[in-house]
Amino acid sequence: MSRIIMNTFALIFLALLGYSCTQSAGDPKEAAGLLTAASKWQIDEIVVNDAVTFKDGKMTQQFGGVNFERYMETVELRSDGTFSGIFKGETKPFVLKWVANEKNITVGSADSGPKPTDWTIDPKDVLKDSFTMKTKSTAYDYPRMTSIALRFKVLK
Repeated sequence: MSRIIMNTFALIFLALLGYSCTQSAGDPKEAAGLLTAASKWQIDEIVVNDAVTFKDGKMTQQFGGVNFERYMETVELRSDGTFSGIFKGETKPFVLKWVANEKNITVGSADSGPKPTDWTIDPKDVLKDSFTMKTKSTAYDYPRMTSIALRFKVLK
């Protein structure tokens, strides 16, 4: 009987340990701490209108859909509010700003206030080793609305 109890406790402990290792941020402040703790993030996946268009370092052709030839390969979120990214094939950083608000983190132009096309990072989408930022815009396929999600992982 004690062996069954010990095995049960061991399983519960391992489940809790696994859960705590993959737990997302609880609020924007915690998310900001996780995002700024990593020195750089690398693009892992691009999802356009719920279809994966980039995975494992390769673009996948989506017939009739929006294609991206230009995307940030690496990004950096600094504690001063700077969001710096390097586009594929370029060396000069493209600088934006990030701001934590009550519900999420927004990433947008460094020279203006929030816009409907800004990117958002929800705390639930921020883990210790990855995060996802999302936007919806007509800018990519006017007049149709396009939803885009960029998943980044810690650059090792």
